[in-house]
Amino acid sequence: MHGYILGEIRQSPEPLTAVEVEGIVARCHAMKREAASLPLAYLLDLMDRVGRAWSDPGYPYRREALARLPDLIGFSPAMIEQGILVMADLLRRESLLTRLACDLGDHRFLDDWVFDNRFRGLIKAQPLGVVAHVSAGNVFVGGVDTLIQGIITRNVNIMKMSSVDPVFPVLFARSLRDHDGRGTVAGSLALLSWRGGDREIEGVLKRECNAIVVYGGAEAVRSYREGLGLHTRLVEYGPKYSFVLVDGDELERRGLDACARLIARDGVMWEQSACSSPHVVYVEGRETARRLMKALAAAFEQWAAEIPPGGLSDDEAVEITKVREMAKVEKAMGSGDLIHPAGTGWTLVLRDDPRFETSCLNRTLIIKPVESLEGAVKCVEPMGEYIQTVAVLADEGRARSLARELSALGADRMVEIGRMATRKHGTPHDGTRGLATLVRWTSLSRNALELGADDAPWQRADDSGDTFDFLPDEERDALTLSRLAETVAYCRDRSPLLAERYGDLPVNTLDEFRRLPLMTGDDYKKYLPPHGTGLLTGEAAEGYVFSSGGTTGAPKAVYRTIDEQRYNAVRLGKGLSLSVFGPGDVVANLLFAGNMWASFVSYNQALEHTGCRILPVSGNLPMGQIAGYLTTFGANAVITIPSVLLSLAAYVESNNLPIRLRKVSTGGEHLFAGAREYLSRTLGVEQFASTGYTTNDTGAIGYQCPFCEGGIHHVHEDLHLLEILDPETNEPLGPGRIGKVVVTNLQRRLMPTIRYEVGDLGRWIRGACPCGRKTRLMELLGRSDDVLIIGGGNIHPEVVAAAVHAVPGLSPHFQMAARLEDHRDQLLVRVERAATADPAADERAAEMVTRRLLQESKELKAMIDGGLAAPV
Repeated sequence: MHGYILGEIRQSPEPLTAVEVEGIVARCHAMKREAASLPLAYLLDLMDRVGRAWSDPGYPYRREALARLPDLIGFSPAMIEQGILVMADLLRRESLLTRLACDLGDHRFLDDWVFDNRFRGLIKAQPLGVVAHVSAGNVFVGGVDTLIQGIITRNVNIMKMSSVDPVFPVLFARSLRDHDGRGTVAGSLALLSWRGGDREIEGVLKRECNAIVVYGGAEAVRSYREGLGLHTRLVEYGPKYSFVLVDGDELERRGLDACARLIARDGVMWEQSACSSPHVVYVEGRETARRLMKALAAAFEQWAAEIPPGGLSDDEAVEITKVREMAKVEKAMGSGDLIHPAGTGWTLVLRDDPRFETSCLNRTLIIKPVESLEGAVKCVEPMGEYIQTVAVLADEGRARSLARELSALGADRMVEIGRMATRKHGTPHDGTRGLATLVRWTSLSRNALELGADDAPWQRADDSGDTFDFLPDEERDALTLSRLAETVAYCRDRSPLLAERYGDLPVNTLDEFRRLPLMTGDDYKKYLPPHGTGLLTGEAAEGYVFSSGGTTGAPKAVYRTIDEQRYNAVRLGKGLSLSVFGPGDVVANLLFAGNMWASFVSYNQALEHTGCRILPVSGNLPMGQIAGYLTTFGANAVITIPSVLLSLAAYVESNNLPIRLRKVSTGGEHLFAGAREYLSRTLGVEQFASTGYTTNDTGAIGYQCPFCEGGIHHVHEDLHLLEILDPETNEPLGPGRIGKVVVTNLQRRLMPTIRYEVGDLGRWIRGACPCGRKTRLMELLGRSDDVLIIGGGNIHPEVVAAAVHAVPGLSPHFQMAARLEDHRDQLLVRVERAATADPAADERAAEMVTRRLLQESKELKAMIDGGLAAPV
């Protein structure tokens, strides 16, 4: 027996016995807990790395597969290359995430309890345990696919390898073992061989396994149905057949030759041995069928050059000869036609009988003219649930109508021509959500999860995974480390800049992670479009581009995908919901809109998660217009920066308006005690809250609960890893010690944010928060760099330096400071006069510096013009 048992290659001349299988199953059960504890992020990273290894034409296991498989399974090397590419695509992180999302609804069900808004409780998917897979021998990559499904759902997996191919699954397992740093996945896999129909071995599996997945013919499926254990789940993928429907008008519209090439590809792939391979092509109209037949002949010849046929057994050659001889008779009788080359490479038979029939495979297509495709559907009705895939060439309306009828008959999958051989990630598999058959669904109901429950010890804020905040430190840290490793691996592999900087540095522990160099804002300026390249991990084809720190002529750009933007907005909304806003509030968004700023867009999305009514006003409108909106729509709350809020208060006071705002959320600047007293007096503000600790570069870093005041925030640990480092040594600091804030975004992929110096000072706060959340507390203490925040805008020294340099008679030495003037921020610039300059020109020089400053910083000009900051 040749095989792979829990990490070890086994070679024995003796056949496997039921006693040995019983021992292997027992060892597999002992691995269940360890396999189930693997973070999904680790599994995704492992699979992705294995897939990328197999994508390399020089990968040793790939070369070995190409050398050994052709003689074993009868596929040409070119066809085996196609299978390897399919497997590599199955293993891609994005492909697996798509399958998980489609089959389970959300991949996070595998890692943690996830709140279900309809159930109003928590749901988690648990692995079944030990899953036996009985593979078929028709398509060699199919056995690996079922193993991938078992592994990604964190089961321990046993596979009966096909007698046709005991090689490829073992090569895959060895590849897993090479990349599995923990050894758990490779040690939770057994690939075995025994003669089909061995009742003793099958009996062990039926009794002892938690589930059996069977691929094969009717006899194999029936065999595993008998004597099944009471708690053993049977997942059946029995015999299926497929065909093509061709609308004559659509064939003409898309082009005869182009369509023939796609249909021929479906008939070529896997030498028609897959359940998804077509046997019959139904075509409307006899003349159209003949024309398509000739075009298919040319297309098969083209494909033979690109993907040559494999070798045939004697029996297969005899079957092809029989089909051709019968077709010759039918042709002579005027009821059919036949086209084939000199050899046995492919065969096309035209047959008038519309009833479905199976082909002898090996690139043999049976073409059947019909009066209508609806009539063809009637002809296949007796097949029922034996129908798997139907390629439909028709316009959109007719395709939907035909698919509706076919799915009602029992068909599982309707596709475009040319798409039969490869499943789209996430498509149902033979009537099931494939991965969902390999998990067991569990629930947790708690009073705390019921909104309005009097005894709820904490407030639920985020339906998408709020329970993370309540996990013990060790569980949160384990998940964070796993996500951290995945983030670094993904970004290093795809960002040229990070590939160069990080090299082969491992990231298996936090100590190893801290060896990675820090990133700064200069990296964003130098290595991001439009001013540079190298940092992005791919083409920024979709999503948002925001301007960050836009106070100079060359601002930083921030790139986010749609998913990244939404994820960030949910976290911002979580903080707003916990600290200030909720159902019944009418909140005016008075953050600045336009100029490619992120705040207005992001917080508008964030407010959607608080249950409030949203007024998207913007803070850069005239105060009279803002006041009008607040009055007309009954706003009782605003989110904005202090400069706008104070200007609004002054306007309300001077015009004696009856605007009262009970709640305000501010960010971007400090709101001092005197300003709070003024706002309470003029606007009636009762509740002040922070918008959260966030920057445009990094996204949401921290949030406030009802017990957080001032600069104290909980860290969004499911979104960021936050470090507080000694400014001199970059060593981590303990609670109470002030250091610079460095963050890593664990969710961002397009524009990596890994060990990024935010430019702020902070310190860890010791102790537990009364709100019950376990996420760590930190206090934000101000800037660590030389940037001043004026009216919500970042003013960099180089902006002032450029303005000073442009004015004759001034020294390059200057000071910049921020102060309050009538409740508004004011930028104060002190410049040294050059030794040779005339003191009488001081006033003129000051005017020129001011004018130049407003030219250099559009943001500062907008603040002053809008009355949100005092003149320079």
